[in-house]
Amino acid sequence: PVLMLNGRYDFLAPYETSSKPLFDALGTPSDQKAQKLYDGGHGDIVKRPEAIGEMLSWLDKYLGPAAN
Repeated sequence: PVLMLNGRYDFLAPYETSSKPLFDALGTPSDQKAQKLYDGGHGDIVKRPEAIGEMLSWLDKYLGPAAN
């Protein structure tokens, strides 16, 4: 499974010329991959609460929820 979180204004890996082509080229079945685009640049995404929620939900889906 693949979850890609990308910044719309990422200058290191521009969405249209880097991130999107990479995602499209992945051989992962379409039902096991997702790409989310957030406003921000490189590294800004991990600070966004909605992105953190997206990551945690993805991990719960494929690894199971964390034990208490």
